[in-house]
Amino acid sequence: MTEETQAPLLPSLATQIAVSLVFVLLYAAFLAETGLLVREYSGTGLTLRLASLDAQNFIFFPIAGLLALIGFWRPCVLLSDALARGRIKAGRLVLLFTLIIMGAATWSLSNAFSGGNTRSIYEIAPASVTADAPGPAGENGAIRQSIPDTLTSLKILAIGPDGLSPYKARCDREWLRYSPAAQEQKYCIPGGTELSVADCCEMKTVFREHINDLAYRTPSQLAQVHRAILPVKIFFLVLLFAIGVLLVRYRARLRALYGGKVEDLSFGMAVGGVVMLVWPMLNAAYLETMALLTGDGTSGAYAVMAPLIALGFGIWAMLLVFFHLRTYPSQIAIAARFGGVIGAAIGVLRYEEITGFLISNLGVGGGIVAIVVFAVAVLALIIALFAGISPKDLDFDKET
Repeated sequence: MTEETQAPLLPSLATQIAVSLVFVLLYAAFLAETGLLVREYSGTGLTLRLASLDAQNFIFFPIAGLLALIGFWRPCVLLSDALARGRIKAGRLVLLFTLIIMGAATWSLSNAFSGGNTRSIYEIAPASVTADAPGPAGENGAIRQSIPDTLTSLKILAIGPDGLSPYKARCDREWLRYSPAAQEQKYCIPGGTELSVADCCEMKTVFREHINDLAYRTPSQLAQVHRAILPVKIFFLVLLFAIGVLLVRYRARLRALYGGKVEDLSFGMAVGGVVMLVWPMLNAAYLETMALLTGDGTSGAYAVMAPLIALGFGIWAMLLVFFHLRTYPSQIAIAARFGGVIGAAIGVLRYEEITGFLISNLGVGGGIVAIVVFAVAVLALIIALFAGISPKDLDFDKET
């Protein structure tokens, strides 16, 4: 009996257990960080505002992360089984090399993401945040708002008709020195009043230094946990990328080994890849929001890489759609249209419009209703995965 005619293989139980254990530990880390935020800040009235401000950490991973883990579990099992058991040429070497690359990428990105010169508000002990009072901000005699009042201002302004866009301003030194717009009067969020752009930038610097000082002198428990979990989250993102790339590379071989099981992966991977597009956009929304409070303090590798990461996620998601739905001829046109939607979202509609929408709805301007809607939408997709929906079941060319 030839390899092409023999019965499809089954992944080993050991591989399934190992992958399941890794995925369970990843999701436990996601839940642990958000759970600690809820526990540590309970009673302050700031839990939801801090979670929304850092939605890419505390909202996205516990909700959308579960969908991604479910959608990518079986692909990871098949790939790991084929590589580790030598069913793919030089499989063990490929697996080892992939793990080394993933480890290096995780280490590099973790350093870049944690290397900024602005601490997050959740890194400050709750007692210090709630006890914070207004204080002087700069040589012009302006007074900054307290941290709780600033978070309230952000919330109210973000749900306004134009969101936070009217309050954006550049704070780099050359622009402030030579641009006449530096003297334009605008509402300054850290000050809670109108100031010139130049004076507001000075206040943002003071506000950034104040946050950094509090985070250094009175760190929260969450700050320490976040430093430990950040590499876990980065590893999760790198792992999803690696699974997508390897499945494209070894699709034919996996199809010969495991038969139709490979084709059944398409829907889950495509859906998981598309939902993961929300993360880089939420990440960009956070950077834009913090820039309103800290000016250019969010500059650095983290801010510079954000648009590149969003572009990378978009390309990755389109590859998943095209490479894993191409088996179904009736769905090629749908996949092409979907790819156009992703391209338009990242390019034509512009980065700023998407992030502005997320800031107002799931970011700092969002509330419990927006979180519930997001969770219900993700839950519906999870149910669809468990129900066994496949792209071949969705032939929109049939006459009704």
